[in-house]
Amino acid sequence: MATAGLVFSNIHDRNVSQLTSGRTMASVPFGGRYRLVDFVLSNMVNAGITKVGLITKSNYQSLMKHVGSGKDWDLARKNEGVIILSPFGEAGSGPLYTNRLEALQNSVTFIKHCDEEYFIMSDCDIVCNLPFDEIIDFHKTSGADITGVYQENKSTRTIERTSSIFEIDADGRITDLKVQKTISGKKNFSINVWVFNSQLLKDLVRDSLIYGTVSLSRDIIAPRLEKFKVMGYEFTGHLSCIDSLAGYFEANMALLERDARRQLFHSASYPVYTKVKDSAPTKYGTHARVKNSIIADGCRIDGIVENSILFRDVTVAQGAVIRNSVVMQDCVLERNSSIDYLVMDKRSVVRGGRYLSGCEGHPFFIEKGSVL
Repeated sequence: MATAGLVFSNIHDRNVSQLTSGRTMASVPFGGRYRLVDFVLSNMVNAGITKVGLITKSNYQSLMKHVGSGKDWDLARKNEGVIILSPFGEAGSGPLYTNRLEALQNSVTFIKHCDEEYFIMSDCDIVCNLPFDEIIDFHKTSGADITGVYQENKSTRTIERTSSIFEIDADGRITDLKVQKTISGKKNFSINVWVFNSQLLKDLVRDSLIYGTVSLSRDIIAPRLEKFKVMGYEFTGHLSCIDSLAGYFEANMALLERDARRQLFHSASYPVYTKVKDSAPTKYGTHARVKNSIIADGCRIDGIVENSILFRDVTVAQGAVIRNSVVMQDCVLERNSSIDYLVMDKRSVVRGGRYLSGCEGHPFFIEKGSVL
């Protein structure tokens, strides 16, 4: 059955305001070569979804530059493909949306003109490789009107993320839904991936415009748990929530673990696509020493790198030391500089002889283009 996709690019920007002051959550760099939107788009393409609406609000220039025509995800098509839904795409558009339901209301024209049988929607604040095809099949075979994807919380820290908490009965049906601002303990929390029957979503969005409701989970789904069949699909694989700068740092560091890499990237059926850049291989000098790190193409390394993620075209001069850090594209560490527990945004420079450090659980952040 044909399915259309909806991706919310800005919903969780406030969670990592350091990284989203000039970009959307969807275009936040991740893992040495990816953007967060890559995981959602790849999940959709792997499920055979060829029409995707990318809902934007602000700061979406870098997102448009990254996604482009969608050709790297096989979405550059004569019909369908990826469609950027800007906040002022039609006459009479209201103010910038603040939540998921308002975003849907601003995209009502796109939704009304989709003739697919199902919609699947997702945020961009999660890192996981979801089998969207299996989720849609589950939705169809269970006879659900709405399906929400959830995971039992495994994190030892409190996740600072507004989420729906599900109560699930023996048949997998959602019997109770509560919206909470934090997640702690063993709870079934929504990862904000939802499948709707197409006509139902159109009706609900239309009604929300009439009655002025603002929350998809609290005002639309929760009051209708008895009226509609709302099912829960449990995802048990690797998942990271980008709920804060510490959460972003932790999600990147998880990639240094073999099991996390295997679950995210080593599936022939569910590859993760990204924008292709033809960079030269990384050059390692005679003084380079690298241990337990992910190094992207185009870097020049003549210092020490340990337990870190380096994006493309990073320069590590002789005597420089990088430990436990995430260093984005085009950053430079000059001779005898040292960083530990840092997140360096793009095109930043640490001058020679400087030592900068955060600590575990509280990484230090260097803004884009800074020279320290």
